[in-house]
Amino acid sequence: MGQERYIKSEEDNAVMKVDFLNPSSLEFRLDSYMRLNLHNKTTKEIMEDVDLKLMFPLTHRTGYLEIFNGAEEFGVIRDLKELSPKSQKVIEEVLEQRYFVPEITQIRKVIEKYRLVYWEVLTDRGEMNFYTRTRHDIVVKENQVFIRDIDSNRYLIRDITKLSPQDQKELSPEI
Repeated sequence: MGQERYIKSEEDNAVMKVDFLNPSSLEFRLDSYMRLNLHNKTTKEIMEDVDLKLMFPLTHRTGYLEIFNGAEEFGVIRDLKELSPKSQKVIEEVLEQRYFVPEITQIRKVIEKYRLVYWEVLTDRGEMNFYTRTRHDIVVKENQVFIRDIDSNRYLIRDITKLSPQDQKELSPEI
C-alpha cells in the first residue's frame, strides 16, 4: 500500500512503524450519511467510515494526515496536496469541521463569573461568547495564544502583539 518507515526513539529504544500511503492510489468520498470512505484504486479496496487526524493541526494544516479504520491507524499521507483535487476538497471539508478554530481578532470583555471566565470576542467568523475554567485552558507560545473553552472548542489569537492595547489589557490577567 505505502512506504513503511521505522522511527526509533533514543530515550526508550522504542520503534514506531509509520506506513506512508501512496496518495495517487487513494480516493476519498462522503457517503449519503456524510461518513468518509476511502477507496484504494490499486487494490479496489473500500474502507467505510474512516477517520482523519492531523498530526500537527496548528502548525502543518496540510501535511501528515493520519487515517484510522476504527481505532487502528491505517496509514499516513504526507501532504494533502498530493491527493486528487476532488479528494482534497472532501478532506478539507472534513478537516474544517473537525478543526474548527476561529481566530480572535478583538477582545471585547473578559470577566470572571461563577468561578468561570466569560469571554466576549470578535473572531474571523463573527462575534462569539464562551467560558473557560482555568488558566490551563490557555496556552501561550511565543506571540500566539491558544484557548480551549469548557465545551472543548478551540480559539486562536495568531499574534498577541497585533491586538489593540485595550484588548491586550483585557487578556493580560488570563495569561
